[in-house]
Amino acid sequence: MKRCAAVVAFAIALSATYASELLWPTESKAFAEGEPPVKFLQPTASGNPMSGAFGDVRNNGYKFHEGIDIRPVRRNRKGEALDEVYFAMDGTVRMINKIAGNSGYGRYVVVSHEDADVEVYTLYAHLSEIDAGISIGSRVKAGQKVGIMGRSASYPIAKAQSHLHFEIGLRLGDSFDRWYISKKYRQKNHFGNFNGMNLYGFDPLAFFYAAKEGRINSGFAGYIQSLPTAFVVRVYTRSVPDFVKIYPALTDSNGHDCGWDIHFTWYGLPQKFERIKNPRADAKEGEFEIVKYNAEELKRKCRKMVHVDKDGRAGALEGLKEILRKIF
Repeated sequence: MKRCAAVVAFAIALSATYASELLWPTESKAFAEGEPPVKFLQPTASGNPMSGAFGDVRNNGYKFHEGIDIRPVRRNRKGEALDEVYFAMDGTVRMINKIAGNSGYGRYVVVSHEDADVEVYTLYAHLSEIDAGISIGSRVKAGQKVGIMGRSASYPIAKAQSHLHFEIGLRLGDSFDRWYISKKYRQKNHFGNFNGMNLYGFDPLAFFYAAKEGRINSGFAGYIQSLPTAFVVRVYTRSVPDFVKIYPALTDSNGHDCGWDIHFTWYGLPQKFERIKNPRADAKEGEFEIVKYNAEELKRKCRKMVHVDKDGRAGALEGLKEILRKIF
């Protein structure tokens, strides 16, 4: 398969257990050449250089951004982006949305990377075009064309803010539609288990830096579990959630079968499911409690999951309760 020279500028092996290369997903060479993020991230209309980064980067920290936005390096005479977009790793196409108005992602493609130690997904959004040669179920290679960068979405994006929205992460489960139906949303779920509400990412740029510096030797599992843990939720239940079945490398099954200790980042990414080692004797099915938290990691303005009272007691806020409903 022929690759664009801009893509080949950054190509590294991820780990000894995963044969795929990791490639930058656009034509931009700025990351490969060591330029700072302001040279390749696309800011919002606010002009804040880091508003295209991951995390609590928007609305003065009150709005979360799930991925990174990569700016174009080429435009046509009308100012529209022309950059090609490429798959970052080998994988299988799981979702193609061709109708821009159906999603805030606009036209987007999701790929699962099931040959890795943890089956992460990558997501490529706001495309102006999707390559005709790919379809759901297609096996794709790192560097293969996804489509053309753009500004498609269910809301207006100005030409000046055309970009690729790129994510890497996990899905909460394979029974998402059950939760979606329970919410009685007016709009049909067109995207199955690859609906954005079922996808929880980690910072793609931080991951690329770690890969570039050779810090992914222990695979995706090691990387995900190395992220700062903000809190651990103990859920008493006999059920085995989809997440455990999908991600055995993120599961510790040594313990009692009465429930799980779930480790989360501050923004709600599950890092590890661990069988309870020291269950409470009087606990009942369906009960949950926060058994550990990192106060520094909870000092955020958005994606608030946990409340800590003046006596240091931690309780779950609605955002965390909703995640648990999706998982179980």
